[in-house]
Amino acid sequence: MGEIVVRFVAALWHVVGFLVLIVLFIEFGVDWLRRTIRRLRRGRTTRPARSAGADAYGGADWTTPYFDEFSRSVRVDWKEHVGWWQRPYRGRYVTIDERGLRATPGEREAGPDAVRILCFGGSTMMGMGARDTHTIPAVLARRLDELGHRAAVTNMGQLGHNNTQETIALQQLLKQGQRPDIVLFYDGINEMVCAEQTRAADRVMHEAARRAEFNIFYTDRRTDLVAAGLIAAMPRTVRRLRELTGLSLEGPLPAGRIDLAAVDIPRLARDVIEVYAANLRVIRLLAGAYGFRPLFFWQPVITTKRDKTADERFFEAEFTGDLEARRRLFSAVIDAQRRHPELAGAADAIDLSRLFDEYARPVYIDLYHLSEAGNASVADAMLPAVVAAVTRHHRESGGPGQSHGPGVLLTRE
Repeated sequence: MGEIVVRFVAALWHVVGFLVLIVLFIEFGVDWLRRTIRRLRRGRTTRPARSAGADAYGGADWTTPYFDEFSRSVRVDWKEHVGWWQRPYRGRYVTIDERGLRATPGEREAGPDAVRILCFGGSTMMGMGARDTHTIPAVLARRLDELGHRAAVTNMGQLGHNNTQETIALQQLLKQGQRPDIVLFYDGINEMVCAEQTRAADRVMHEAARRAEFNIFYTDRRTDLVAAGLIAAMPRTVRRLRELTGLSLEGPLPAGRIDLAAVDIPRLARDVIEVYAANLRVIRLLAGAYGFRPLFFWQPVITTKRDKTADERFFEAEFTGDLEARRRLFSAVIDAQRRHPELAGAADAIDLSRLFDEYARPVYIDLYHLSEAGNASVADAMLPAVVAAVTRHHRESGGPGQSHGPGVLLTRE
C-alpha cells in the first residue's frame, strides 16, 4: 500500500512539475526567446515604439532612442490631491527637474524681474514625443525672447492630468505663496478620453485601475491582492485560461471594454464642457484674488483632421473597439465647447481645435501627441494671446523691470 502511495505521489509530482515547467516557459521562456531573436535580427531586445516611426517625424534619427529613454525612465509617483506627479529624471532627450517639471530652457536664467508664465496641461503640454527644446512651453519661451520679452516660462504639464487636476495644482501653488503673472492652460484630449473611458465627466485617466488599487493592502481585500499578484505574475497563462474557460479572470479590474453604444453622447459631451467651464470660473476667481492673468486653449485632436496619413489613421483607432463612437463623442464635445456661452468668444478662451483640420501633411505621432513641428505650430497659434497678455501685464505693472512676487523659481509642491 505504501509503495502504491509513493508511486502515485511521484506520478502526480511529475505531472505537476511538467505543468509548472510549461507555465514557466510560457511566462519567461517566450520573452527570452523573443529578446534573443530581436537581438540577432535587429541588434536590440525590444521592438521600437510605433510612435518612433510615425511619418510626422519625417524619418528623424533621434526618435527611436528618444522613445526608448522615455518608456524606460519617465515615471510618476503618488501625489496628494492631484493623484500623481512626475519623478525627477535627467537623460539625453528628456529632463524632469527636482520639482517634477519638464525643463524649459531659459527659465532659470530669466531673472526675478521676468514675466512669470505657468503652462498647465497633460502630456501634450509636458511634451511627450518632443525633446526638451521642442515642447510647447520651450517654443513659447523662444518666441517671446525673439520678440524682446523677458519671460520665465515654467512647464507644469503632467502625464495624464486633466483640467480639474491642473486647477487643484494651481491652487496648491498659490497657497504656498507662488505668484505667477500669466497662467496658461492647454486642454481637451484628456477630458474627452477620460469621458470615453468612464462614460462620465470629470474623471481621471485610467480611473478603473486606480479604483482597483485602492486599499488593496487592507485585510478585507486580501483576495483581490492575491488575484492581482497572480495575474501580474502570469499574464500569458491567465490570458489563455480566460480564452479556454470563458471566465473573466480579471481580478479586481473591471472586465471588458467600455461600450459607448449605450451612452447618451450629446449629454455626456455637455457634461464634459460644463465641468470645464466650471473650472474656468474657479481659475478666473483665483486670478482676481491673486493677481495673475489666465489663458485657456482648447487643443486640436486627431479625429477632426480631415486628411489623415496611414499612420494617423492607425493612431486615431488606438485603444478603442468603436472608432465611430469615439469620433461622435469627440466631435460632440468640441461642438459643445464652441457653443458654450462662457467659452465662445471669451477673450481668455481660445479655440485651437480647428488648427490641424485642413493639414495635408502628418502631424500626430499617436492618439494624443504631436510632432515637434506640430508643437511649434500650436505655440505659434498661442503666441498672439500670450504676447497680448505680457504686454498688458507690463502696462499695468509699470513696464519691464518691475518686481513680480517673491522672485524665486517655483518649488516642488
